[in-house]
Amino acid sequence: MTVAAGRRKTTAWALPAYRYLLGSEAVTLAGSGVSAVALPALAVLELRATIGQVATLAFLGQLPSTFALWAGALSDRHAKRFQLLVSDLVAAAVLTTIPAAALAGVLTIGQLYGVTLAVGAAKVVRDAAAISLLPAIVPPHLLHDANSRLGAASSVADSAGSNVGAALVGAVGAARSLLVDAGSFLASAWLVWRIRAPEPHVSPVGAEKSRGLFRDIAAGVRYVIGQPTIRTVIAALAVLSFGLALMNTFWAYYLLVPA
Repeated sequence: MTVAAGRRKTTAWALPAYRYLLGSEAVTLAGSGVSAVALPALAVLELRATIGQVATLAFLGQLPSTFALWAGALSDRHAKRFQLLVSDLVAAAVLTTIPAAALAGVLTIGQLYGVTLAVGAAKVVRDAAAISLLPAIVPPHLLHDANSRLGAASSVADSAGSNVGAALVGAVGAARSLLVDAGSFLASAWLVWRIRAPEPHVSPVGAEKSRGLFRDIAAGVRYVIGQPTIRTVIAALAVLSFGLALMNTFWAYYLLVPA
């Protein structure tokens, strides 16, 4: 058997580290789908949020995405598994404060704002680290297969999470439903901990590293601007995200508030 034939028969799924990463991504996306339903429902049904407050909640959920370039450059300078673990544990801890506060009768819209912002920031750091870790655990000739499987799993997990979230809100209430998302981050942390793969050498710390961070961000922006295909894809995704943000701002308020 030739090397080329062996490569054609091998898939990313055969790599244990990749399976753990895939499972981690799928479980967090499913949990986030639950929160995407539960948080607005909690604001509207339990806290009687105004349309302005619902809009602020949606805005804060999107705000951390503006730091994606910084998170991407940062992921190249620190151990990626460490970033994934910390992000998962921080998100889980922050999410559990909502059902705890609801049980104690002290939940406020301000707390929802803070939790939404903190979890969003953790997700941005997490996503950047996961993307950077993939080439370290999957050889170049399997990256296409690995990304295809990640995309398929992400779509299924996101859809399933939203449906499960709607069912949970109706069955146990919006606040308790968020425990499922917290649990998904804990499950993800366990899966990430199981990953055993050497990571690329990270840059040294210090002033030189700080200057390099901004250089890398600028280089990334220049590269994207200079690549027509990537530039077009990013522009399309930006327009799509803008439209989805508008929809997510108002759907909970108009669907849940009685006429």
